[in-house]
Amino acid sequence: MDTFFIEFRDPLFGIIVFFLLLFILSFISYWWGRRKSTNETKEIEIFLGKFDTTQSEDAIASQVCENATTNETWLLLASGFEHQGNFEKSIEIYLALLSKKNDKAVQKEVLLKLGRGYFKAGFLERSRQSFLQVLQNHPRTPQALHHLILIYEHLQQYKDALEAMEALIEIQGRSGCEKLYLEARQMLSNPKASIDEKAHFLIDLYTQHAQLGYLVFEYLFAYRPELAWKHFDQSLSVRLADILWRVPSENLDFDIIARNGFLRELFSARGSCEMSQSSALFELDTLMTLRRCGNTKATLQFEYVCGECHTISFLPFHRCPTCHAIDSIESIMTLTKERFEDNNSFQ
Repeated sequence: MDTFFIEFRDPLFGIIVFFLLLFILSFISYWWGRRKSTNETKEIEIFLGKFDTTQSEDAIASQVCENATTNETWLLLASGFEHQGNFEKSIEIYLALLSKKNDKAVQKEVLLKLGRGYFKAGFLERSRQSFLQVLQNHPRTPQALHHLILIYEHLQQYKDALEAMEALIEIQGRSGCEKLYLEARQMLSNPKASIDEKAHFLIDLYTQHAQLGYLVFEYLFAYRPELAWKHFDQSLSVRLADILWRVPSENLDFDIIARNGFLRELFSARGSCEMSQSSALFELDTLMTLRRCGNTKATLQFEYVCGECHTISFLPFHRCPTCHAIDSIESIMTLTKERFEDNNSFQ
């Protein structure tokens, strides 16, 4: 019997213990992986259970599950529907793909596309749930955090947006002007802050960082024009042409206007002063010529273009609605007929 007994000092004993521990750790790792995979599958089923399904969705789900077509083909088809604006069909395909037993990478990709589809279709709450589901299993996913920030911004939940922004900074290490933008929007939406507090907050922000010029001076010229002129950055004159064009004559600072060539031309074309007789810009030069001829039936109309993706919009924006770039707005001047409101009073 002694021949089968191994003392703890024997090197063979240590080898046996090592392989025993290795087996135990391998078994625990395998068991934990299976348990985590099972939990993720249950979480996807619970997530899908939050949304009501229609007969058409059930039909697509059965086709996705029973058809031999690959996931890549279904994703390409869903992207085609999404590109055409048929978000309903693309969302149905994404939901059907989630119900299949796919690996983690495919589920993550489908959830991201599903969240973007809901976001484009305007279902912000469903989009939020989709991206939160991604982050629950894959916390370091910048795309999910970025869209969460956009969703919270649309919902005016700036505190949550800033928390998501902090997590995104931890992953990417930079934020550009997006964090400043969210802080500014949070301040402007604060009902407890006075107009003066908001104005000085924006002035300090622009003084320190020289960013978000359009947002800052849009607010200042609307509510505190004297502060706007006091801190006016003349390098932004062309970008702020639409804002300056709408400033009432009684709020103009002609001393600053006289020192800036573009401002002299702009307000001479508007008829607020006569500091310039011509301009290198066709629109302004035409307006000056018409006013000298006594014709005041023309004015300027503005369109807006994103400096990043060059998308044109008829409404001003602080974040591009297409590429989501911040402070990328540029104004385009066009001549149009002056519109006078008729007095339709019944008195």
